[in-house]
Amino acid sequence: MVQERQRRGKGVCWMLRLWSVAVISILLLSACFVASCVLTYQFTTDNPNRRLFELHTYHSSISCFSEGTMVSEKMWGCCPNHWKPFGSSCYLISTKENFWSISEQNCVEMGAHLVVINTEAEQTFITQQLNESLSYFLGLSDPQGNGKWQWTDNTPLSQTVRFWHPNEPNSPAERCASIVFWNPAKWAWNDVLCDTKRRSICEMKKIYL
Repeated sequence: MVQERQRRGKGVCWMLRLWSVAVISILLLSACFVASCVLTYQFTTDNPNRRLFELHTYHSSISCFSEGTMVSEKMWGCCPNHWKPFGSSCYLISTKENFWSISEQNCVEMGAHLVVINTEAEQTFITQQLNESLSYFLGLSDPQGNGKWQWTDNTPLSQTVRFWHPNEPNSPAERCASIVFWNPAKWAWNDVLCDTKRRSICEMKKIYL
C-alpha cells in the first residue's frame, strides 16, 4: 500500500513538472511573439525618424510639404533646403564644376547620387532648372567603353528611356554622360570624357512622414 502511494505521488509530481514545462514554454513563445511584433512595429514607425536622423547628418535643415492624404492622415514629403522636389525624389543642381567621379562622390557625401533619369517628365523637370550655356554630368556611364551604358545604381540603360542627341554617343573614349542644350535642337544627352570638369545634378529619395 505504501509503495503504491509512493508511485502515485511520483506520478503526480512528474505530471506537474510536465505541465509546468509546457506552460512555461507557451509563455516564452508568447513573449517572443509579442516582442517580435513590437520590434516590427517600432522599426516600421521609426523608419522615417531614422531616415530624418540620417538626413540631418548630411544637411543642417530640411523642408517638408504636404503631398495629399493616405488613410485619412496627411503625407509629408521632405527634402533638404535648397533641393528641388519632384515625384518621389529631391534634386540639387551643383554650382561648381568637377570630374565625373568627384561629382558622384560629392553627391554620395550628401546622402545622394548623380541623377538617374527614368521618365521624360523627370527629364523635362530637370532641364527647367538648368542653364542652357552649361553642361551637367548625369549618373550614367560606360565604364568599359563597350557601349554598355549603366546608371550609378548599376542598372543598365533602358531601351525606351534614353534621350541622346542625334548621333550620340559616338566615341568609346567618352565614357560618361552629360545633359546639354544644343541649338536648334533641345536638351539631350551627350557622351563626354569623364575627366573633363562640368557641373552635375544630385538626386536622393524624399523622406515621407
